[in-house]
Amino acid sequence: MPRLVLAPVLALAAATLTGCALLGGGETGGPASASVTEDRPTPAATEASPTPSETAASSGVEVPTRVIDLAEHGSYGVVTLDLDAWDVRVDWPDDPDGTDLAEYIADHPGIAVLTNAGIFSEDLSPGGLLVADGEELRALNLADGFGNFHLKPNAVFEIRDDGTAAVVDSTAYDPAGVAQATQSGPALLLDGEVHPLFTEGSENTALRTGVGVSPDGGTVYLAITRTYVNLWDFAVMFRDELGVEDALYLDGQISQLWVSGAPEPTSYLGPYAGVIAAYPR
Repeated sequence: MPRLVLAPVLALAAATLTGCALLGGGETGGPASASVTEDRPTPAATEASPTPSETAASSGVEVPTRVIDLAEHGSYGVVTLDLDAWDVRVDWPDDPDGTDLAEYIADHPGIAVLTNAGIFSEDLSPGGLLVADGEELRALNLADGFGNFHLKPNAVFEIRDDGTAAVVDSTAYDPAGVAQATQSGPALLLDGEVHPLFTEGSENTALRTGVGVSPDGGTVYLAITRTYVNLWDFAVMFRDELGVEDALYLDGQISQLWVSGAPEPTSYLGPYAGVIAAYPR
């Protein structure tokens, strides 16, 4: 499970999004990841936050970010990416040592947003489908198994050749016209409905990241929790606060959501496999 390193843009304090980078145990290993009922913070999650290094190189553009505080239903850092203004991509460097976010930023001038793109396996490969610039680097995974990735329905986040985005049930995925894609699970929302296995008021809480898409496909929302939340509350935040009908859980506990101007991501929480990156157009 991921963790957060989201940058304090606009009026956000350093402890807002970057401070959400609480430490925690990872849900690596798509097929072998912890199940929803076992998806709890590890002891490491209560340790001190990593010491920020020098501020990461900035693209010089302001990234639209905000904090949504919902009291006992959680606090969230959200990045809003209008696809007319932002180029959103999925990538997997396929390094045997995994993907280090700080190194990825250094290698990609102009990058303004970066997060790890879904649950991955112990060999540091994506747990399911990953498409980068039209090339399928990992195949769709419809297998049954244990852990959050296999909590059906799971879903695919995709960017299409026509410049729109979507989150679709993995069983309905159509590769035609898809330029970028990553598969993870469980789906948080499909057609405005919360995943049927989520429980309102569940005490199964963790730090979490997710991605949602506006109904018209023109806006992508990347979100990271600033407090421990259950999956029900995370899904409802996307629906009720962002107006999203389709959203996907990416990972929890070790995830980082970085934006330009924030301290660079820490290696302590990685390495990862695939990433979602955004660049100003």
